[in-house]
Amino acid sequence: MKKFRLIALLVLILSLLACVGAACAEAEETPAPDKVLYKQGDKNAEIKEIKQRLYELGYYNTTNLNREFNSAMTRTVKTFQEQNGLEVTGVITVADKDFLFSDQAQPYVEPTPTPEPTPEPLPTPRPLMADDVPELDEAGYTADGSEYFYENDEGGQWCYLSGDLQILINRYERPSVPLVWFETEIFMRNGQQFLTTETNPDRPGTRFSYPFDIATNNKYVLGFTDDFYGHRINRKEQEGIVIRNGEIICDDDYRKRLHNLPNLDMMAQFPDGTLKCYRSSTITSEELLALGAVNVFCFGPVVISEGQIDEYIPAGYYDTKSPRQLLGMIEPNHYLLVSVQGRTKNSEGTGLRFPTQLMLERGVVEGFNLDGGNTMALIFRGRMLNNLAKWKDKTFVRTVTSLIGVGVSDNAIPVEEPEE
Repeated sequence: MKKFRLIALLVLILSLLACVGAACAEAEETPAPDKVLYKQGDKNAEIKEIKQRLYELGYYNTTNLNREFNSAMTRTVKTFQEQNGLEVTGVITVADKDFLFSDQAQPYVEPTPTPEPTPEPLPTPRPLMADDVPELDEAGYTADGSEYFYENDEGGQWCYLSGDLQILINRYERPSVPLVWFETEIFMRNGQQFLTTETNPDRPGTRFSYPFDIATNNKYVLGFTDDFYGHRINRKEQEGIVIRNGEIICDDDYRKRLHNLPNLDMMAQFPDGTLKCYRSSTITSEELLALGAVNVFCFGPVVISEGQIDEYIPAGYYDTKSPRQLLGMIEPNHYLLVSVQGRTKNSEGTGLRFPTQLMLERGVVEGFNLDGGNTMALIFRGRMLNNLAKWKDKTFVRTVTSLIGVGVSDNAIPVEEPEE
């Protein structure tokens, strides 16, 4: 009898141990809801599935999705979490993943437009202030075809005149912001056009150099940074449609238009002096060549098209204050370049709405956002005007692989470097 009771007790203990073990195993198999599954830097096949689900909900606008949890995915995950009332962490937890694949996950909704502040009146464009200007013809070019340079750093005005080119640069300030910007008005005739230079013509987009060095080496009167497509090539990102001197350099456009920088909109340059803007995914590289496009710059967004502000600009996007560079056409062979200084004590930079409105009021009918940030450089006669106080400070501007130039002259190289 005692032996039977002992066996029964042993069976009971073993049963209890088995139940406890099963419960523990079940607990181990069920991770906590706040356990982090994936974060930036991870690579996994399931990450691609998560991206595809985010694409289905509208948080991604491209099907070119990989297995890498990169910085773009961190931003996308934060947007998803914010719009779905989840804790905004930028990482994927067990709970985040379960919610994402549930019927409760809400599709992407565009943010409410930011109310536009009452704009301050724009300054009246300044005419040339110099008193030693040579004789000019009726169109404003030098009558005898000679070259004329004017540089007034203190007054904020620089000018170049010849028989077929006019460049007038004015610097404006708005201390209340604070904000500093440059307006460069350009007139061309007799075959003058925007020039493009690759630092490595044999392998475009692969060799980086400082923009003022590129401008000086090519004797450009005026130089400014373009779409910085070489950066996208080196980072293995989508390059968009890039054409230089009639040759296709890149042909990897988005399938639909995006709200990001760059969104791969395009500005095409034609031999008759026309600049025309195209939204991404609306035209092919072959169609652009067939139309006669010489150069196609790919960054964006388009800000003005056919004399109207593009609907993307006042929709609450692109409001981050940064250095900006926008190129616009008033009419064929008459252009306006707007270069906004930023990330300095005297100029914090701007979003896209201010320079867009400025260009519209100056008469621009086709306007385009080129690469900005620390890539932005405005170079006159070898000098970077948006950083005159520091002269050629290489920490102030990024290296680039290509440049847009206006005018070639043996006199475009700076005579001497100013004293510090």
